[in-house]
Amino acid sequence: MSFKEFGKDLKEGNIKNVCLLWGRESFLSEWAERELIRAYSNDTSRQFDVAEFDGEEADPYKIVEACETLPLFSEKKLVIVDKLPLLESKAGSGGEEVILSYLKNPSDTTILVFVSGEKVDKRKAVYKAIAKGGAVYEFDKLAPSELGAWIKKRFKTHKKNVLDKELKLLIDLSGYYDKESNYTLYHFENDISKVILHSNEDVITSEDIENTVSGNINTNIFTLIDHIGAGDKKSAFNMLSDMFLYGESEYGVLALLHRQYENVLNVKQLLRDGKSKGEIASMLNTKDFIINKWMALGKKYEEEELKNILKHIYNSDKLIKTGEMESRMALELLIASI
Repeated sequence: MSFKEFGKDLKEGNIKNVCLLWGRESFLSEWAERELIRAYSNDTSRQFDVAEFDGEEADPYKIVEACETLPLFSEKKLVIVDKLPLLESKAGSGGEEVILSYLKNPSDTTILVFVSGEKVDKRKAVYKAIAKGGAVYEFDKLAPSELGAWIKKRFKTHKKNVLDKELKLLIDLSGYYDKESNYTLYHFENDISKVILHSNEDVITSEDIENTVSGNINTNIFTLIDHIGAGDKKSAFNMLSDMFLYGESEYGVLALLHRQYENVLNVKQLLRDGKSKGEIASMLNTKDFIINKWMALGKKYEEEELKNILKHIYNSDKLIKTGEMESRMALELLIASI
């Protein structure tokens, strides 16, 4: 079940006595956990009727004991177990039979909530038991309509309004729906905060978004290439350092540089052959705004220059893989040579 179904079940009071919150969007798992605490306890009862356990450290007997203890001031007791190894592929810490025995006959006065990360092992006996007798909520990427509403709500909280055009720009720049994107709602929340700080008006502008949204590595690569194309090597090196600082690998950066310059060349050649922007977008299976970026970059280079850049990238890759040059130095020399 999804984010939407969790919200519906919570609103209607249909949360089962055992449930699992997990998925790519841990932001939503944590939100769901907070909503359950808010719904089933208050400031007075919380210290008595909400028990929280670190799954990697907790004794399974203690977890079950908490589940079997009656609530004092609430309708139901909440027992929250974070990152139980028995739900993951890695070896569990024992106590599987204790947990499984409880899951066969859970207490009517307790809601046992397992909160996991991006990965659970659906082959595990504990997972199967939860799925059979309880509820599993998987928080994956939000659907476009859900994401739009989520973003607008965050701007509205700060008395800011974002129109559909700027909303689309924000989502496109973030790379949230890109196939290999690691951009999550945590990144969105951070970028939205930056947009709000940049904005001086009640309505968010395109400039506010373009000047603040960091996006994922693909967006950063475009910025890096823009600096290189403008001859601003200082900004290019600073951008490269920032990417390394935030955990991007040298191999990943090099691979994306190759991909982007190759697509710039492809677009330039297709335009020369008389193809329209729409036809190119369809042929390369990408969005119009990405084609616009490749077209703009293509104007800065002749075809032969782009071919030479791709040769430089290939040579840099070869130097790194053969051990002739350290990867970061090879990247810095590559940028200096373009």
